[in-house]
Amino acid sequence: MSPAEVAVVILFGVAIGFFSALFGVGGGVFIVPFVVFVLGESQHFAEGTSLLAIVPIASIGVIAHARSRLVRWREAWLLALGGAAGAVAGVLLAYELSGNVLRKAFALFLLTMAARTIYGMLRPGPAGDPIPPAAG
Repeated sequence: MSPAEVAVVILFGVAIGFFSALFGVGGGVFIVPFVVFVLGESQHFAEGTSLLAIVPIASIGVIAHARSRLVRWREAWLLALGGAAGAVAGVLLAYELSGNVLRKAFALFLLTMAARTIYGMLRPGPAGDPIPPAAG
């Protein structure tokens, strides 16, 4: 990688960390398209890279949220336990799919999540819980 490419990847990493912590997204919604379209790698390569890159990003984000007492630890560990099993199944399935099929499935997933988010935002309902004061 050239120094300019390294700079672009680092700056994009800053943006990914920002939006991951701001919105609570796993980062893969940003990292996978970046690795495919900007770095020119395959969908399979992008997914593996995303899974590794999100570990420190998520770790820093959870530390910050935990300091404000905004983490439900029991639920998080249960989700992680189920997620580990799902990751094994997901990787096995990903290996069976072509990059083109995997890319289309990822795009469909992103569109579905976007539609659900927009629908939930437009639907009348409670605004949500207020943010508790930061622990200090």
